[in-house]
Amino acid sequence: MSSQHPLVVILAALWFSSLAIFIPDPIWLAVLLLLCLLFRGWLVGFELKLWVRQIGKFIPLIALVIIFQIIFSDPGISLKGGHYLDLSGAGFRTGVNVSLRLLIVFFSAQVLLRLSYEDFDLAFRALRLPEELCFMVFYVVHLIPAATGQIKHNLRLLHLRGIDLNKLRWKAKLQLYQRISLTVIAGLFSGSDIQATALDLRGFRSSGPRSCLHTRGFGLSDLALTLVLAGVTSLIIITI
Repeated sequence: MSSQHPLVVILAALWFSSLAIFIPDPIWLAVLLLLCLLFRGWLVGFELKLWVRQIGKFIPLIALVIIFQIIFSDPGISLKGGHYLDLSGAGFRTGVNVSLRLLIVFFSAQVLLRLSYEDFDLAFRALRLPEELCFMVFYVVHLIPAATGQIKHNLRLLHLRGIDLNKLRWKAKLQLYQRISLTVIAGLFSGSDIQATALDLRGFRSSGPRSCLHTRGFGLSDLALTLVLAGVTSLIIITI
């Protein structure tokens, strides 16, 4: 992680994901995705092979979103003389917009996942927010990756037991997925209880000033990044 203050990193990630929702122009969404990738690369390094692999996993979902938007948008697909299909440009544009938004939100979340609990604590401390809120936000941010890790672990256990999901019938697959889901949910609840107990043992709710081993102040790079985000926001508002 770079020397950026965690609060600025969190605000930048929220800035990317928020603008992705409100911007209607696919060109600006593509520019925003490029800026998000550059921001992530600046923070943790430019991992081009990892980015290509992650985007590749989204290709089936992107294709499905675009196809559904083309089919169900007005006017959708219409036959002309029974010879060819007239594809709706509005549907294709909407599908591209949704796909770009998904990618921007995904890579913004990846930035937040790089932050440790100490980083979140520093950010919330700078805003003078309670530590309880800091823990809740940090836990929710890491909830989906934790669930994904448990699902992969259960699937790996099935593979080691010689169970091939591709050879099972749909009914057997649904039963297995149901059991895996219940196991993952139970594991998440159990982990939450263990973390709550650990926090109580550490005096999480104790009164008095809190101490911190590592502190970090705002620097010129934080100010520069804030000004860049403000300038891009102004440019988008003026252009759109």
